[in-house]
Amino acid sequence: MDNNVSMILEKIKVVAEQTRTATVRAADRAGRKANEMAQATRLNLQIFDRNTECEVLYKEIGKVIYDIHQGAETKEDAIEDKLLALDALHAELDALRTELGSLKTVCNCPHCGRQCSREDAYCAGCGNPL
Repeated sequence: MDNNVSMILEKIKVVAEQTRTATVRAADRAGRKANEMAQATRLNLQIFDRNTECEVLYKEIGKVIYDIHQGAETKEDAIEDKLLALDALHAELDALRTELGSLKTVCNCPHCGRQCSREDAYCAGCGNPL
């Protein structure tokens, strides 16, 4: 085989390998991103559900307070039970929001405020450690 043809074929092999590697990396990143989005959606739905439960409890507490105002007989610990349930829901909401925040792939530099990747060790704007 001619030396020029061999060199061209070798270059084609190198380019094909580089293309394959880049494609595998892109597919891997796309898969990870899709997984992160699915997790974020699941967490957002759970947050929505907990917020809805809180709203129901707020209304129930308001109803109990209005009943007391009207002089109706109520259970002694009716409000306390609802407040404890609200405390538990708020703790769950905090945990869900923290988990959602950890999924984000960007963060802000504490020194200059620029958005950086969570994988960056240093800020691209000011050079300070993240």
